[in-house]
Amino acid sequence: MVNYVDAVPVPSHPQCSAVRSPNGTVSWGCRTLMFRLTIAGPDTHVASSLCAHCPHSPAGCCVAPPRFAWADIARVVQHGGRDFLLDAIAKKQLVKAPHGLTLTRVKGRVTEAYGSPRVAKCVFHDGKTGCTIAADRRPATCNYYVCSDVFEDATRDGLGTLVASATGAHAELVEKFVAWDERLDRYVRANYADDVPYNAAFFDDLAAVFCNMTSDEKGGLQPM
Repeated sequence: MVNYVDAVPVPSHPQCSAVRSPNGTVSWGCRTLMFRLTIAGPDTHVASSLCAHCPHSPAGCCVAPPRFAWADIARVVQHGGRDFLLDAIAKKQLVKAPHGLTLTRVKGRVTEAYGSPRVAKCVFHDGKTGCTIAADRRPATCNYYVCSDVFEDATRDGLGTLVASATGAHAELVEKFVAWDERLDRYVRANYADDVPYNAAFFDDLAAVFCNMTSDEKGGLQPM
């Protein structure tokens, strides 16, 4: 598996720069082109300003939010989000489902403008700020997925190297999360059978197993 941390060079575009955060993650971004890649293991993040003006839907990808698979739940709990999940379940913002939780879709305006269309979209999307929850409370897909339009625009703007790194990171994350989910699903079926409690103790257990799984891995998408 390719280690995309070692493979990612600092882009040569004059408007691009690399920034190291206190926790060791490194972001490559472009100030005027608004495209950013942050390498941070399971929390790797790809962001683009194009998402706020999605050419496909007024609410972008939020019209079809991904589920919280077991690995997503575990990752959120690792970041202190256990009570957030429990509260969202109590409010029916998250619904129990096979292999995880489903995000509720509600009909609402896509912007605050008068006459803005109303569409069914993620319960955590509003018309002012878009997603209303922090990146470490979202399914990982929400953080690392962007559509091909983003990459095409960035490539036209001379960011081909950054795009190659972002698409590589995306491919590796998909592979990793599929594998993590399969392992966690086997663990849940073996230890909880058909009676998954979806309570604090279960979430803590899931996070502990996930932590052991990810800490055993070497290279690939780890902060520099």
